[in-house]
Amino acid sequence: MLHFDDNLRLKLIAWFLQYPFYIVWFIIKFFLNKEKHPWDNIEAPQHPRILVITGASQGIGEGLVEYYCKHCPSCEIIVMISRSIEKLEKVKQRFNSVDQKKLLLYACDVTDANEMTRILLDVHQTYGQVDIIFANAGVSFRQQLLVNNYEKAVRETFNINITGVLNTVLPLIEIKGVKQIAIVSSQAAYAIFTSPIYGTTKQCVLSLGFDLRRRLAKDNIAVNVISPGPIATPMLSGSNIETAVKSMSTKEATKIIFNGLRRNEAEIVFPAFTGIFVYILSFLPICIAEPVAYYFLRK
Repeated sequence: MLHFDDNLRLKLIAWFLQYPFYIVWFIIKFFLNKEKHPWDNIEAPQHPRILVITGASQGIGEGLVEYYCKHCPSCEIIVMISRSIEKLEKVKQRFNSVDQKKLLLYACDVTDANEMTRILLDVHQTYGQVDIIFANAGVSFRQQLLVNNYEKAVRETFNINITGVLNTVLPLIEIKGVKQIAIVSSQAAYAIFTSPIYGTTKQCVLSLGFDLRRRLAKDNIAVNVISPGPIATPMLSGSNIETAVKSMSTKEATKIIFNGLRRNEAEIVFPAFTGIFVYILSFLPICIAEPVAYYFLRK
């Protein structure tokens, strides 16, 4: 039951008033303003030679290793970072012989700022400027709750999903040691009520990515945000089995990422259907969006 304390009237008024502004924005963006922003004109690396991927031992990270090994002839060195050296070794065994790629393994927790800085600076000093760095490492809050109490689960999720991204992207920015930064967010950032803790962390890195995209244009560094929906990864299958059955494969996802980065897309969103769904939810009042999300996400 809704009460006056829910500010329902205020929210409904704001909801109806916002649409004229979208019409004005549409007219300005597509009809009046023909100039591109500087950050949209940056040429993304078309033939990347050196990649750095966090969370490379499974999921999208492992998928990126596979895709660049098999479909990017210019790629010579892939730096793989994960907490588990055993998992990294298994991935390396699968792809190390593909087209003479050099796979470098680093066992590191992305929340360790000093160690991440040491690794990234060492890679830069040894091999030169990094072409693309993927801030991919992340955890599911639901999975964290399975093994931790609430407080620890919250802290771990925020620490890995936010601090870990900062520790990944900041060290090379200062020395202009990277050409392109890819930050993995999530479509949950647009509908955080579906998963408040996880969604909040991804909303944070989404905003960080957009801010860096503008700020780093002067240094000719491309910054892109990757916003996946349900992808068939251990993270998804461990937290939502029903959604995992309907999810996109990592092979499809990494192909979309590869092409989106080459085009320097501000945000790479996939699958398209769930992307449209969460965008619609983000424009609805919470009193409507919540039951709609609850109904469709559990079908």
